[in-house]
Amino acid sequence: MTRAIPTSIRLRKFAVALLLAAAPAAAPRAQEIIPFSEIHAGMKGTGRSVFSGTRVEEFQVEVIGTLENIGPSRNLILARLAGGPLAHTGVIQGMSGSPVYFGGRLAGAVAYTWGFAKEPIAGITPIQEMLAIEDQERVQSPGRPRASAPVAPGRPGLGLLRDPARLAAHFASYFAPFATPATAGTTALAPIATPLLLSGFSDRAVQQLAPGLDPAHLVPVQSGAAPRGTAATDTTLSAGSAVGIQMVRGDIEISAICTVTYREQDRVMACGHPLLNLGPADYLMTAAMVHGQFPSIMQSFEFASTGAEIGVFRQDRTTGVFGYLGRRPRMIPVRVELQPDRGRPRRFAFDVVDDPFLTPYLVYAALNGVLSSEEKSYGDLTLAYRKGTTIQIAGQDSITLENLFAGDMAPQYASGTIAFLVQVLLNNDDRPARIEGINLLLGYSDERRTAWVERAWVDRDHARPGDSLQVSALIKPFRGPAVTRQMTLEIPHEVPPGRLLLQVGDGIALARIEEESEEFRPRDLEHLIWLINHLRSFDRLYAVLTRGDNGIIFRGERLPNLPPSVARIMVRPDTRGNEQRLLFRGVAEESLQTGYALSGFKQLIIEVED
Repeated sequence: MTRAIPTSIRLRKFAVALLLAAAPAAAPRAQEIIPFSEIHAGMKGTGRSVFSGTRVEEFQVEVIGTLENIGPSRNLILARLAGGPLAHTGVIQGMSGSPVYFGGRLAGAVAYTWGFAKEPIAGITPIQEMLAIEDQERVQSPGRPRASAPVAPGRPGLGLLRDPARLAAHFASYFAPFATPATAGTTALAPIATPLLLSGFSDRAVQQLAPGLDPAHLVPVQSGAAPRGTAATDTTLSAGSAVGIQMVRGDIEISAICTVTYREQDRVMACGHPLLNLGPADYLMTAAMVHGQFPSIMQSFEFASTGAEIGVFRQDRTTGVFGYLGRRPRMIPVRVELQPDRGRPRRFAFDVVDDPFLTPYLVYAALNGVLSSEEKSYGDLTLAYRKGTTIQIAGQDSITLENLFAGDMAPQYASGTIAFLVQVLLNNDDRPARIEGINLLLGYSDERRTAWVERAWVDRDHARPGDSLQVSALIKPFRGPAVTRQMTLEIPHEVPPGRLLLQVGDGIALARIEEESEEFRPRDLEHLIWLINHLRSFDRLYAVLTRGDNGIIFRGERLPNLPPSVARIMVRPDTRGNEQRLLFRGVAEESLQTGYALSGFKQLIIEVED
């Protein structure tokens, strides 16, 4: 089902990158830089940016004043801009990084503004502060520690999957930590919001993603590929050029747009403010083309598209992004095959940047893009992970997934589940996990395949060790006749006499009950993968026998049936750390496939006799 991007296209794109690396560009040498200390009100100069196509145009700049120490070792130049479309649009989202010159010397980059401004007034980041990013790149340790998206400490984080309704909320608030405190009116100076170009997304998908991206100053905009013979074949990159920061490429594309502040040989600085301020980064750098502007009272933005792959951005810092031409980032291939009940399968291929923080969200957003564009937006539907759905991890067993999601939120559940598993893997406590690829086989139906467990019973409620129980359940599908499903459950020979609890129902209900009495902390990456591969499916009917226990979970290991005195010593009352009491212990379990997303739960008592 996998479909790789053709080698000829990759070679052609990389050849463009080599040409770019050799192209001449103005370098901000010491004598060409004007320090912040020399900037004063009334100075006039010019800026460079792209307002249409790929042609760099000049605009006028007049200094209003300077702000010293707006942050630790941070200064800002306040200026009024004029020329081009700026009188009509004001400061434009996408022109972040536009270089500003006084007397031919580089002063900094347009990077900040205010919402609802009546004039194109901007904050300019001094160039000395931007150049410090290159110093951070030079001293970066070989391991390049990345920003992470940790799950709750002390837990594998898999509990979120026990309530799929929470997945959409989790990714909707993914960038909430980036939000700045609310301020009165619109007086807060903020980085110019960055257009986030989404290619392959429906308008509904863009609208759904927009609120969650707002705290990170990212504005999602529907986009497409650049016309042939424009950005895709451009071999020049200079100060003022539009540049793409691409995070997903292929049939689905997600890219931010900024402006190049300076270029020296193969080194490129852009934006003048952070994309996300994640520190060490590995974003794909692309050429870009501006199609026009959308004037707005709040803040105007550019319509743009990305072109050829030309390099990589290695740093994402407070004062800008920094990278190299002619180099390539590592990306994770994702291959999706939609298998509808009727019609031919449809295949999609895209690659996602390899980043512990960004990758999970990008997988979620890209899968939503595929589903929103290919299937209906409203109404009942069912999606299923089919056999062959895997997450491949270097040096480890693959994650294999089979599950079913039904109802209005099925697309969010299907995309959110696999994205959250990626988050748990990339941010595990043991050691880095290298994901080699994701293959997703998604069955699709326009029907709502849900069912309710109405009743459960057994052929007898008294048994002996070694006996077999016939467990039956009455299942009522949505708008369908009730059906009876049966399975055989064997009582182990070693079970002592006493009362057993038989739980019959769906995987989510059982998982929630287990969560109340047990918490597993994975011992290592291998154990985490094992736990993921043994997650319960929502389309299976489970029958689980349990009995009371006096054991504990100690550092991820079960220690069952401890003497009460030992259990009390090892776990003090009312504490919840690496050691937890075991109130119940599983004795036997069986399950069967139903073809429905099940809900409903029943409990029965079984007496085991001598």
